[in-house]
Amino acid sequence: MRNATGTPIQPIQAALTHRVVAPRQPGEGSPPGLLILHGRGADEGDLLGLAAALDPRLLVVAARAPFPLGLGYHWYDLLHLGEPEPSTFARSRSLLDRFIGEIIKGYGLGANRLYLAGFSQGAMMLATMTLSQPSRIAGAALLSGYLPLQTRIETDPAALLGKPFFVAHGTRDPVIPVEASRMVNAYLAGLGASVTYREYPIEHQISEEELRDVAGWLTRQLDVS
Repeated sequence: MRNATGTPIQPIQAALTHRVVAPRQPGEGSPPGLLILHGRGADEGDLLGLAAALDPRLLVVAARAPFPLGLGYHWYDLLHLGEPEPSTFARSRSLLDRFIGEIIKGYGLGANRLYLAGFSQGAMMLATMTLSQPSRIAGAALLSGYLPLQTRIETDPAALLGKPFFVAHGTRDPVIPVEASRMVNAYLAGLGASVTYREYPIEHQISEEELRDVAGWLTRQLDVS
């Protein structure tokens, strides 16, 4: 795991426990933000170390899921693979909705400059938020996740036209099959989103190559925003 080299920021009071790292290369005006969500059984520190490999202009926020699970946390109970339990899923969606508004205001993020990156369950939560509220999100990186299409997420197709997504998965993933992200890719492309899709010869994890690709994708989005 990489160590974040930005300066830690005292977190604001918000709907979700979280940690924050300041931009390593702050510019003029409001910074762009990146909200990171961990997967099942982890916590807000699990992916925060990746910040050191990402664009130094980003203010990085890593949030903790609300429900304890062993030594970590999770975003929702599972009915079975790919289908979240409705009440815990709805609770996390509600908290995440509040949280996004809180961090945009509380950390002074630039208008329409909040990006999302999630792994596994975290990717699924962020995909749901982006589909349901695309005008609030500048773009999303969905790693080793899936879409709960059986929940019938309401969205605005016009607001998703050209919306940038980075979707990636390991071809050897024994937890969530790679076919899940292939379906995500096809679904988003069908809505007119701008999807960068990648597969890697890895299991349920983030490789160095994948991290470099995510970092490059984020930098390209910031350069054109």
